[in-house]
Amino acid sequence: MAIYKAPRGTHDIYGRIALGLEKLDEYARTVFKKHNFKEIKTPMFEDAALFTRSIGEATDIVEKEMYLFQDKKGRNLALRPEGTASLVRAYIEHRLDMEEPVGKFFYCGDMFRYERPQAGRYRQFLQMGAEYLGNPNPNADVEIILLAKEILSKLNITDVVIHINSLGCDKCRPVFRQKLVEYFSSIQDLCDDCKRRLEKNPLRLLDCKIDSRKFQNVPAMQQCLCQECNEHFNKVQQLLKTVDCSYVIDDKLVRGLDYYTRTVFEVRSSAVGSHDAICAGGRYDNLVKELGGQQIPSVGFALGSERVLLAAEKTNFFDNIKTNDIVFVAVADEFLFDKAFAFANDLLINKNNICSKLNLPEKITVEGPLYNKSLKAQFKLADKIGAKKVVILGNDELVKNQVVVKDMQTQQQELISL
Repeated sequence: MAIYKAPRGTHDIYGRIALGLEKLDEYARTVFKKHNFKEIKTPMFEDAALFTRSIGEATDIVEKEMYLFQDKKGRNLALRPEGTASLVRAYIEHRLDMEEPVGKFFYCGDMFRYERPQAGRYRQFLQMGAEYLGNPNPNADVEIILLAKEILSKLNITDVVIHINSLGCDKCRPVFRQKLVEYFSSIQDLCDDCKRRLEKNPLRLLDCKIDSRKFQNVPAMQQCLCQECNEHFNKVQQLLKTVDCSYVIDDKLVRGLDYYTRTVFEVRSSAVGSHDAICAGGRYDNLVKELGGQQIPSVGFALGSERVLLAAEKTNFFDNIKTNDIVFVAVADEFLFDKAFAFANDLLINKNNICSKLNLPEKITVEGPLYNKSLKAQFKLADKIGAKKVVILGNDELVKNQVVVKDMQTQQQELISL
């Protein structure tokens, strides 16, 4: 008989990880809404051309990692590998620029990339992010960075280092690109990926994990920035200092998506390795227009939920996740089961303030009663699932409209009138 397992690069989410993801989602939504970001939910699959055009044909995502398929009509579709392109598509399609000239939106959902699975990285993964559309000023860049940092701090992830860089604009980036081509053309024995990138996307050479040790005195984008981009980047740094947000200027930070302009950043945590980002983003001033909308400057970030939880493992985040106390309803005699079942339902909806009468908190998890189980077996199960209290329904007590409440920690029992 076949034994089925989850496909390579995917994972089942349950137990403490499921609780952690739920709490992360709760914290993130609280922060997003505090900063007036509104949710947009987009489909899990889109026209494949949307990602090819926005992310860039010469990126690893498009060349190697997208899940592509055709529907029954022969249309080329792709499972979304990231959230920004889909959100921008929705923004343009529904003319949200008319409703909200300065739009703040967030998203949460599954993304798909065919890449090598490793710690905290999966082929199907959960991602959340925020996009700030319509504000060309450096304060939007800094607000996005602080937004990401605030979410991470909610999980007690404080050992973060924020790396920033500027990729310039259409005026100054070609100058930088030419300098990179001249520099890397002189290096022998580049890996196959670097040889391909040298022709198609020279900026991506700075992100190579194989050849980086060969690179000495690589040209820096800051040397090529035009006056406007230089002023923008300096203002970003000034505002970060104003709010006491430390950062590191990283000349080799380029990000893996072609739509970025000017500010890019990564938030790295030592909990998952010094070179592994748990959150990243940047400015993309031309993407909305490139996808058919108006010229709307924008900036955003995304974080991988599983990767963030990997960093949270090193903090007391999981220890502080509080769940409802479990109350187990036990029945002493089988013929009382129907009454016990109705009582458990009353307890679930706190009918007639029954929880306060039994000295229970309003928010509880109710388990039981179990049919055809001895009282001893019911107590054994209540102990196994970590029930704090057991409410016992016996015939003699019910005649007097009473129940017995047992504290599973102290083992003390109390007879309470309903």
